[in-house]
Amino acid sequence: MKLDQVAYYCATKDQADHVKRMFGLTNSEWIKDKVTAMSSVYGGPLMQNVAELQFNYALGIELEILRYIDGPSWHGKSVDVIKRPIISHVGFHLEDGEEFPEMAGCELVQETFTKSHTSEYLTTGAGRGRLYHYRIFEVGTMNYAKYIRRVRDNEVEFQAALKKVA
Repeated sequence: MKLDQVAYYCATKDQADHVKRMFGLTNSEWIKDKVTAMSSVYGGPLMQNVAELQFNYALGIELEILRYIDGPSWHGKSVDVIKRPIISHVGFHLEDGEEFPEMAGCELVQETFTKSHTSEYLTTGAGRGRLYHYRIFEVGTMNYAKYIRRVRDNEVEFQAALKKVA
């Protein structure tokens, strides 16, 4: 596993622009992705949610700007009235085949299975067909860690590479 993501929750475009200015990334390339997923929030039933994501890699780490636009999330509705961006979470991408870590003493606030993405990389690019499964834990008061597993069952290039080595 690798700590390689820092995410900000931004309720408005102005807040997202503020984060970009804060890091000197206003004119940098941002990858946009609208994600539809099924999520269990605080142990509840799986329900659909939709999030708008933006990713930037110029700082040597994945910087994410996140905003849920429909359905439940661990952030709830209250974040949409905040006046400034907040740090949403730090993210860890798991290696292929790596299990989610045991998080004794931490509350699982959301478990998500993505259903569709709109980013070019995941629709027509090298990651075409990839989905994600992730778990988000509250590790301290208002501090969250997200563990991200790549679901490669339908990822075209990954499956082709597996066939070549088989």
